[in-house]
Amino acid sequence: MVLRIGTEVAGYRIEGVLGSGGMGTVYRAAHPSLPRSDALKVLSSELSQDAQFRSRFMREADLAATLDHPNIVTVHNRGETEDGQLWIAMQYVQGSDADREVQAGRMTPERAVHIISEVAKALDYAHRHHILHRDVKPANFLLAPNDERVFLADFGIARARDDAAGLTATGMVMASVAYAAPETLGGDDVDGRADIYSLGCSLFRLLTQKTPFGGSGGMAAMAAAHLAQPVPRVTDLVPALPPAIDAVIAKAMAKEPADRYHTAAEFARAAAAALDETTAEVKAVPTPRAWPGTPAPARSTPMGYAPPPPPPPPAYEALTYASGSFSGPNGPTTLAPRYPGMPPAPLGGRPATHRRRWIAAAVAVLVVAAAAVTAVFLLGGSHEAPYQPQTFTHMHGTTRINARPTAVAALGPGDGDAVLALGVQPVEFGGAAGGELPSWERSAVKGAPKVLGGFLDTAAVAAAKPNVIIATGDIDDATYNKLAAIAPTVTRPPENATQGWTWQAQLKWVARILGRGSKVDGLINSVRSQQDDLRNQNPAFAGKSIEVVNVADTGVTQTLTPSFTADYLTALGFTYNDKLKRTDVDTGTTRPVPNQDDLYNIETDVLIVARTDSGAGQGGFSGLPSQLTTYKGQMVIVDDPNIIAALADPGGYLASQYLAANLVPAISRQVK
Repeated sequence: MVLRIGTEVAGYRIEGVLGSGGMGTVYRAAHPSLPRSDALKVLSSELSQDAQFRSRFMREADLAATLDHPNIVTVHNRGETEDGQLWIAMQYVQGSDADREVQAGRMTPERAVHIISEVAKALDYAHRHHILHRDVKPANFLLAPNDERVFLADFGIARARDDAAGLTATGMVMASVAYAAPETLGGDDVDGRADIYSLGCSLFRLLTQKTPFGGSGGMAAMAAAHLAQPVPRVTDLVPALPPAIDAVIAKAMAKEPADRYHTAAEFARAAAAALDETTAEVKAVPTPRAWPGTPAPARSTPMGYAPPPPPPPPAYEALTYASGSFSGPNGPTTLAPRYPGMPPAPLGGRPATHRRRWIAAAVAVLVVAAAAVTAVFLLGGSHEAPYQPQTFTHMHGTTRINARPTAVAALGPGDGDAVLALGVQPVEFGGAAGGELPSWERSAVKGAPKVLGGFLDTAAVAAAKPNVIIATGDIDDATYNKLAAIAPTVTRPPENATQGWTWQAQLKWVARILGRGSKVDGLINSVRSQQDDLRNQNPAFAGKSIEVVNVADTGVTQTLTPSFTADYLTALGFTYNDKLKRTDVDTGTTRPVPNQDDLYNIETDVLIVARTDSGAGQGGFSGLPSQLTTYKGQMVIVDDPNIIAALADPGGYLASQYLAANLVPAISRQVK
């Protein structure tokens, strides 16, 4: 619950909301005794009640408070409210952030390099103190008016749940996927070079207005690109930039940490030199020194090959990074060295990172396609408790499941999305248009499961040999009986027969069936956090009215509220047209427009036109009903079949990821 203006928290008086996310809400708050405002982050009740999280949060906040640097947001205090909610008070920076400046078109190459150089100072200082940031991205680069000072925000706090010793059983990557280093996504040990990789991604964004791997395919494809695809050229997007900048960013974003810059400052200097076309030395960027603590290259001897001599053992002290050193769900505890620069050493740990392992890890990433801005990925195997036999009461009776399903047929709308998001590979999908899965589901699938079209062929279902069938769509008793004869079949719960069947309710229901309940809250919270970030990044959405009109060869319909589409747009800050509320006479989430002259009456600020008609293609207006040509607001044409499939009810986790990567940018380009 958002606190009202004037509410007091630990003596601080709430003055306004600065932002919100999956962990809680950040307020501008008047200091209890000094004439200033602080940024007060109040964590959610759910996290505040978790004993392990509380302990980890306190340690992280204390360690972050030791950072004293002019380019790092200062942590002033922390504590808890009378009802037990954790809070942390930080320096309030009045101004903007780098990502917002990019979206507003106010970012020049010179300004970008200045910002990166200032952030580099903060990172190198933190690395010398054995602390990683773990979420370096332009939204965390706070800018005082006129760029008088640049601050790096959110050290450690946003990732307090991520702990190398396994604080969370599922092993969450809390970094924003668009800026995450390959070793982070692959679940390997990380050091400061992961932050340098993210800084390279950030400069790419500041120079081009795009993230390096932000094309189609959603979060899963983005993660796979970080792991395996070459770094794109900045000059392909901005030809006016000097070619030397391509080599600089490619080195910062090298797949292997050893191939990157030694420090963030080295990268910043190289970037500044590259933008000066008169600087000859940037034609060939020198290879950085080895990161302290990494093995030296092998020596050549007269007898052939010999390994390098072992380095002298350093002295260590127990210390965890403020942001957690992620090493996968079963990763080793790490210790940080006494002297600057040395990366953490694993205790009984794993061999050094290799690109082959990262690419193999991409398969796990693709299965569960998760993320942060904060995106979240779930990696590795299941850490669920042993499966307990259950009896499910649903619309067509009761079904007993005695063991964890291992061969699942996901036949209803959204069932496949839910099963994949929970880390299970279905043996069969149903309800796919044309018998083909949308791209955001295909990218999460391994192997070649059977995909059924709109017709539910029970003979084909039997051929896939499932041991559990999930069919939460609309099926009749005869079809249910045929499916139940093949394998235990669970349909929709009776309380959601006509309403309340959201993707969140579906995910919880499917998780019960699969025995994967521990993953649900993380997935739902990650989408909520992502939507909060998107809303904060797009302030132009706030309060604008919006509706969706669907144009097909068979006619025109309007999308109603509540629906997944309306709920998603509302979460971004829009206000959905209240004239389109569902009534008892509406049989679904859309309402036909039999008289197209009614389209003249649309008065919303924004209109999304979803096209599946024969004239759809390339986002054009050709072939639309003539009545829409008089619309005075901001119109967004959507005719990508994958986006339209992602908007369909009941929605889903993977669908939300795809919309965030593809629909939201399309809207933001039109809505200013």
